[in-house]
Amino acid sequence: MMQNYYKDHPELGGYQYLALRAPNNSWNGFYDVYVYPLIENLIRQFALFGDVDVNKVFIMGYSHGGYGAFAIGPKIPYRFAAIHASAAAPTDGETTAKTLRNTRFSFMIGGKDTMYGRADRCQAFDASVKQLRGTRDDIYPVTLQWIANHGHSGLPDRDKITEMYSAVRNPVPHELTWAMTDDVVKSFFWLQSSLPKKGMEIQASCQDNRITLQGSALEGTNIYLDERLIDFRRPVVIQSGGKQQSYKLKPSLRTLCQSLQERGDPELAFTAMLEYPPSPNAKKNRGETF
Repeated sequence: MMQNYYKDHPELGGYQYLALRAPNNSWNGFYDVYVYPLIENLIRQFALFGDVDVNKVFIMGYSHGGYGAFAIGPKIPYRFAAIHASAAAPTDGETTAKTLRNTRFSFMIGGKDTMYGRADRCQAFDASVKQLRGTRDDIYPVTLQWIANHGHSGLPDRDKITEMYSAVRNPVPHELTWAMTDDVVKSFFWLQSSLPKKGMEIQASCQDNRITLQGSALEGTNIYLDERLIDFRRPVVIQSGGKQQSYKLKPSLRTLCQSLQERGDPELAFTAMLEYPPSPNAKKNRGETF
């Protein structure tokens, strides 16, 4: 069905359209922990062999596929330019709005789509986004499309491709909120954790060569950087827990190659890396030029 569900738009300049079935035959098809690395590997293969722009990858779905978008999108938002879910709802403990600080996300639900609490869950998700956004208008580009007096089927979403197509991923936002909902996803934009754990959270910002870290999951954190985030001619200051430390970094070809190999995405490859908490010799010049 989904092979031709969405209206095609060849005039946009061409795109690859992939209609996935659920990864298993269970009711919780998209919530098994192997799904998220599987999707990342799929994107990697299309980037390598499918002539796909890594900053123009989208995910969308209806009903069960909408649950997939709600599950996958907020787990790995750093892979997507935009995410859309129709006739579905977030799942407690698996979907968090916090990770959508920099990623366009829309969800459509009928006002009469009440089975499994779908409509109520979508309204609660929308309320949580508004609370996270506060008075700012430059974060959390998340939109609820509420279709009053409508049930589960027949939502007006078949032209979503043209609506989403203009979105472009920002691979290096300067503010990050990483709320972890599993111990499988180990990367998040320019952060990496060797010890991810469900319920842990990292707040990070990088402004004017100053990196600020807050949260409950800082142990084992790697911070990846390049000229898109910092000026290598100046020291980089890391501030956390009332303490700060200064580093002089050098771009490293080795770090670039290692991060590219790990992530399979040239836009998520970086030329410098800092460990947090710092090792005893971390104040020395970091990075190799080879």
